[in-house]
Amino acid sequence: MDKFTTDSEIVASSKLELCENWREYVRELADWKWFLTLTTRDILTREQIEHLWFYLVRVMNSDLFGHHYTRIVGHSYFSYCVGFEYQQRGALHLHALVDQNINLSLVHAVWKKMAGYAWVRPVDDLGRAVDYLAKYVSKGGDLSVYVCPVVKQPPFTPYWYDPEVINPERLFR
Repeated sequence: MDKFTTDSEIVASSKLELCENWREYVRELADWKWFLTLTTRDILTREQIEHLWFYLVRVMNSDLFGHHYTRIVGHSYFSYCVGFEYQQRGALHLHALVDQNINLSLVHAVWKKMAGYAWVRPVDDLGRAVDYLAKYVSKGGDLSVYVCPVVKQPPFTPYWYDPEVINPERLFR
């Protein structure tokens, strides 16, 4: 560092380094398949929207593995990385990466009923999706990360779980 480096340049450099470290970390965590954006009708606190996310995770797990899913998969059958962002209107919404197939109809129905709008897209550009989440860290936010230790197959395979039936490349042509 030379004597002409300003404090703002040091902060900017540190933010870039922090963001890049998060990008690398998140990129290597899982084989991300889905990118979710979940908004709320009302202005909620971070704790409230995080509670809604965990409820959605429980509903998705229960849908695939039954009410006693924690005996089979623990917290969740899929890994996720969630970032929280403020909208212009001041409401928090979240973005999440998910590494397994999820019941898209269920996500939309449950989130719409309890909170607002759900938008789900396949991850077709991993770098862009990871960059989108990692930028929150440099803006003072954080990411909530869960890595599923072992991928378990459901006792029966619903139509939406089968990769041949629900192929992200086929969904949005």
